[in-house]
Amino acid sequence: MKKHFTGFSRIFSFTFSQHIRSKGYKNATIVIALLCLLLPAAIMGMVEYLDEGEAQSGGETQAADLSALSTVISVDLCDEQVLDLSALPLFVQQAGGRQLAVVDMGDDLTAAGEAAAGSDDTLILVTEQSGEGYSTSILLPDDSGLAQETADSFKIVFDQYTQGLAASLAGDKTAGSELSGVETGAEAGAEAEDSLEGIEDVVSMVVNYLNIMLMYFFVLIYGQGVANSVVMEKSSKLIETFLVSVRPTAMILGKLLAITAAGIMQLLTWAASLAISFAAGTFIVKSMNPQTDMFIIKGFEMLKGLLDGLLSPLNVVLAILLVVAGLLMYCALAGIGGALASKTEDLSSANVIFTLILVASFLGALAGGGLDPSSQAAPLLDWIPFTAVMITPGRVLMGSLPLWKTAACLVIALLTALLAACAAGKVYRALVLYKGDVPKLKDIVRMLRKA
Repeated sequence: MKKHFTGFSRIFSFTFSQHIRSKGYKNATIVIALLCLLLPAAIMGMVEYLDEGEAQSGGETQAADLSALSTVISVDLCDEQVLDLSALPLFVQQAGGRQLAVVDMGDDLTAAGEAAAGSDDTLILVTEQSGEGYSTSILLPDDSGLAQETADSFKIVFDQYTQGLAASLAGDKTAGSELSGVETGAEAGAEAEDSLEGIEDVVSMVVNYLNIMLMYFFVLIYGQGVANSVVMEKSSKLIETFLVSVRPTAMILGKLLAITAAGIMQLLTWAASLAISFAAGTFIVKSMNPQTDMFIIKGFEMLKGLLDGLLSPLNVVLAILLVVAGLLMYCALAGIGGALASKTEDLSSANVIFTLILVASFLGALAGGGLDPSSQAAPLLDWIPFTAVMITPGRVLMGSLPLWKTAACLVIALLTALLAACAAGKVYRALVLYKGDVPKLKDIVRMLRKA
C-alpha cells in the first residue's frame, strides 16, 4: 500500500507552493482580505457617527424648545379620567425642559382656552375618547408666543411618557397574574429546556445553511482547480518519466490536498479579517457611545449570551474536521473528472458525474429536511457522506449527536475521500496516454479492470 503514495510529499509541496505564489491567488486573497478588514469597521463607525450627530442635533433642539414651556393645562373629555399626569413635570425636566406646572381644568375646554390665551409659556393638553381607547392633542392657545416647534417637541416627550406609563401598567398586571397563578419549579424548568432546545435548533439550522452554501461554492471553485491541475499533467511531454518516480494515486492525492489546503487557508484569512474588523468596529462604536443600540452589536451580544455554555471545544473541532473532510471528498470527485479528460476542453463533460453528485446532494439536503434538526430524514442523511458533510456539522456543533456517531460520520467521510482519490489515481493511470473524447462508462470500467 505504501508504494501507492510514492512521491506524495514532493507533489504536495510543489503544487501548494505554486498555487499560493500564483498572481491570481495572491491578488484575490489580499484584495478581499483588505475589504473584509476595512469595510465593516469603517461602516460601523460611520453609521454610529452619523446617528450620534443626529441625536445630538435633535437633543439640542428639543431642549431649547422645551425650555420655553412652564405650564400645561390639562382638559380631560373622557367619561373617566384615564391619564395620570403626576409624574409628567419630572419627566419633562429630565428630558431637558423646565419644572412644569400641570393645571387640571377638568372637561372645560373653553375655560382652559381663556386661561391660556396670550401666554408665552403655556400649552393645552386635551384628552378625548377614541373607541375603547383615547387620543391626546397638544393645542397652542390663541395669540400664544410659543413656537409650533415647542408644541411638536412636547408632543414627542409626552408620547414617550405615555408609553412608559402603559408599560408600567402592563408590568403591574403581569405581576398580579403571576401572583394569582404561581408557576411551579417543574413547569419553569420545562419551559427553560424547551427554550434552550429552540435556540439550539435555530443555531443548528443557520450553521447548516451557511455550511451548505460554503461547501457548494467552495467545491465549484476549488474542485475545478483540482480537475484543471490533474488534466494539465497529461499534456506534459515528460509524463512517461514523471510516472516512473510518482505513483498516480500519490499525484492525485498530493494535488488534491495541496489545492484544498490553499483554499482553506484563503477562507480562514478572509474569516479572520472579518472577525478582526467587526471586533474593531465594535470597539470604535462603543468608544464613541458606550450605550449604543446598533443592531449588529446587539445581535453579537445576544448571540454570545445564547451560545454561552452551549459550545464545547471538542464539538467545534469535530464540526470543523467534518467540513474539511467534505471539502476533500468533493474535490477528490472532481479529481476523477480531471483524470477522465485528456484536455482542458473536455472537463465540462468529464465532470458530469462530480457535478451531478454535488447538485443531487445539495438538493437532497434541502428537500430531505436537512436544515431542520428535528426532521425524521436527518438521521438517515447523517450516514450518507455526500449529504452528511453538509448538514451534520451544525448538529455536531450544538452537541446534538453522540460522540460515537460523530466519529463514525467523520471516518466515513474521510474514507470516501480516500477511496475517491484512489479511484482518480486508477483512472489517471488507465487513461494517462489516452487521446480522444471522454470515454463512456463501460469503457472506463473495462480500462480499470486492465489497469
